[in-house]
Amino acid sequence: MKRKKSKAQQKHRNLNNHYNRLMQHAWQNENILSRFQQIELCLMRCESFAELLKVLLNECKTQFELEQVALILLDPHHEIQQQLHNYKFNYQNNFSNLFFHTNNQKLLQLFQNDLSPQLGPYNAALHADLFKQPASTVYSIALLPLTHDNQILGTLILGDSTPERFSEQSATDFLQHLSAVISISINMTISRDRLKHNSLNDALTGINNRRFFDQRLSEEISRCKRLQIPISCLFIDVDNFKHFNDTYGHASGDMVLKQVAGIIRNELRLSDIVGRYGGEEFAILLPDTDHRTAVEIAERIRVSIQKHRYKFDKHMLQVTVSIGIADSQKFADENRTLNEIGNTLIAAADKALYKAKNAGRNCIAINE
Repeated sequence: MKRKKSKAQQKHRNLNNHYNRLMQHAWQNENILSRFQQIELCLMRCESFAELLKVLLNECKTQFELEQVALILLDPHHEIQQQLHNYKFNYQNNFSNLFFHTNNQKLLQLFQNDLSPQLGPYNAALHADLFKQPASTVYSIALLPLTHDNQILGTLILGDSTPERFSEQSATDFLQHLSAVISISINMTISRDRLKHNSLNDALTGINNRRFFDQRLSEEISRCKRLQIPISCLFIDVDNFKHFNDTYGHASGDMVLKQVAGIIRNELRLSDIVGRYGGEEFAILLPDTDHRTAVEIAERIRVSIQKHRYKFDKHMLQVTVSIGIADSQKFADENRTLNEIGNTLIAAADKALYKAKNAGRNCIAINE
């Protein structure tokens, strides 16, 4: 009787142990699922590609308690890198483990043409180039393929210090789903950034357009007013612009505008704001710049444009500009709204520009 009772007790203990293992496994899966869901929510909330990079390379590392996280993206025409540059996002300083490849051969070799998550031990011979920082503490690795229309876009690499963390026998359902979400998020944020950039930039010259300039005008006036620092405005007009179009064709006029915009941009600080305001007109905001310094900058721009030679077909063209200058100190009335101050500042610089044109062009004029 005792023996039967002992067998029953052993069976009960075995069932209990099995149940506890199942519960522990279920709890672990629930915990993993919760982490994946949190990351997915973060990815879907990203308004820009730069924000997405922070989630992938910083949040993933923290959330999943990983030793290393790296991202490789296919960028054959350097468009993604240029986009980050357009938004003044220095990815080299922010992310050491972000890489761009110009062709897909190395990526395909990593997956051996099987575009599904690859899990296994870290192999220095195969994986040493995947991390910029030393990977001496990485013992297992997961390669997540990022794809669009069955074409590889890149890979997210997860490295862990535990050899068993990413084993070849591990289930990859969660990782496969995460790969799909990341791929969609990358496409969406890059497209969103591209649309935003195009809507705020002049297609011909590559600098900001009037819409962007008008948006920043109130922001900069507010900032300078709050900090009690001056802000100046320049209005620039290409002299006799119609002459280039009438004499050499519209392509010559386009060339002139592109090169003039480039010269202006090179003479300014990163904090200055320049926009193509109209056909051959450019507007510039100079934060933390008083009246005297604005005159010096305007003269430097005028001289640089005049000295430059513009080659078009067999012709060497010379271009001059007229510049009007105004500063906000005369209009910073406490009772005026930011829009009123901004509009008055623009109108004053525009009025000064016409003084310069009436004075014979190729000169600067100040709003009195």
